[in-house]
Amino acid sequence: MTLPEAARPSSLRPQPARMRRLAGARGVTLIELLVTVAVAALIITLGVPSFVSAITRHAIQSQAEELQDAVRIGRNEAMKRSGPVVLCRTEPDAPRRCAGTGGNWQTWLMFADIGRRGTYSAGDPLVRERVDVSKRMTVSSDTPGIRFEATGIAVTESGRSAFVFAPAGQAAGNHAIGKRVCVNQRAEVAIVQGDAACP
Repeated sequence: MTLPEAARPSSLRPQPARMRRLAGARGVTLIELLVTVAVAALIITLGVPSFVSAITRHAIQSQAEELQDAVRIGRNEAMKRSGPVVLCRTEPDAPRRCAGTGGNWQTWLMFADIGRRGTYSAGDPLVRERVDVSKRMTVSSDTPGIRFEATGIAVTESGRSAFVFAPAGQAAGNHAIGKRVCVNQRAEVAIVQGDAACP
């Protein structure tokens, strides 16, 4: 005689397939957990420097292109206004005053030099400026500024200018990430790799 299923002891009742699978499942061992954590740590360790390098590369390229555009705009503005336009280096704590010497070009100012003084004053129309300082890079040049004449030429102390962009804490000639913005006397501007000579 067979008992009805409800009257059978639980150990004798047929178990559904899902319950049988759960009964056979086991937990995660400590060794498996440690291996998983070690693999995750390795992936993060290898990936983070590459990610930081990509961000720095993008920041350098972006700021180099911004300076390249500023040179082109300065030349065009000088020809349009039939008067000089000055692009000069500034200090972060004095963003409206030309520094007067070469050095850190992270911040700069470009203005129409109405009085032909070479320095910015209240009556000079402001064309463009950069006041943000990035901690990811250094930007340097020996030239204190560029003067764009109405004829389209660029006047500097040395006749041509080079602005060197490098990751913070690294040599200026880092060919993998660094850039150089080159400006000649005809106000032609080009971006080259950090260790390349200006054309």
